[in-house]
Amino acid sequence: SLTYSLMEMLAKRIDLKKQYELPERELLEYIQKKWRADDVPDFLYKQFNVRKTEFNGRPLFKIQPRGTTGNKVILFIHGGGGMICPTEFHYRMAARLVKNTGATLYFPFYPLAPEHTLPQASAWLDAFYEDVTKRHDPKDITVIGDSAGVSLGTSMCERSAKKPGGIVMISPGTGVEKNDDKMKALEDKDFIMSCKALDVIKKYWSGGLDAATPEFSATYTDYTGFPPILLYYGTNEIFYPYIPELIERIKKYNIPLEIHKGEGLCHDWAIIGIFMESRKASRRICDFIEPNRRSFAN
Repeated sequence: SLTYSLMEMLAKRIDLKKQYELPERELLEYIQKKWRADDVPDFLYKQFNVRKTEFNGRPLFKIQPRGTTGNKVILFIHGGGGMICPTEFHYRMAARLVKNTGATLYFPFYPLAPEHTLPQASAWLDAFYEDVTKRHDPKDITVIGDSAGVSLGTSMCERSAKKPGGIVMISPGTGVEKNDDKMKALEDKDFIMSCKALDVIKKYWSGGLDAATPEFSATYTDYTGFPPILLYYGTNEIFYPYIPELIERIKKYNIPLEIHKGEGLCHDWAIIGIFMESRKASRRICDFIEPNRRSFAN
């Protein structure tokens, strides 16, 4: 769409990836200064019933519509390579999901690197998921993750006997363990993700885990007993070359899989929400969560 083309041109002019060219120490300081949060934006408090609590030392937000609340539950596990907090796009996506499904949405601020590691974040999410499934029927739960949030969510579900009712994967971080020429060839087209960033993520986030594991990549997940999956990805993201391996992995387990391939679209395009293709994705995701919803508001 024209709106997407304009956004892409602006993003490349701003150079969103220039932070990754900083010396490593400066990059870590920049991330810790700019990409840390302990609350959600005010607009969520104004539009919804938002309850901020603390779970095992980390902020946890429960967001519900004002008025009638349905029985559907969303667990939104944000991406960011395990190093950055949610962005404005994540918060806006959360608002669209709650507004259009009537669901209760949990927004966990799980532990991040370099202060914490992936094993610590996984243990935190396991405890969080166990707590949520004590209060809600797992079949009413949809787990949504983008980028690194996909593997965090699917590995969490793999470790639990209580499988959710559905999973939404948005631009899963595949091929992190490879970070090869196939991925580098797409760097100029991907104005969000950087191959250099993947090296930093593996160094500070892994906590000793091999990158060829379910926690790092959903390609290695055991999908036994998993619910239907909705998958979104773009051809202009560095993870694109290894998405086919993920698809084949899921199909091997005979899991119902609906695929949406964004031709010429960027990493995380399905959550950005400001152009036609993304708004269409939001509508489909809301239908996936709550098939009986009647309308859609941006």
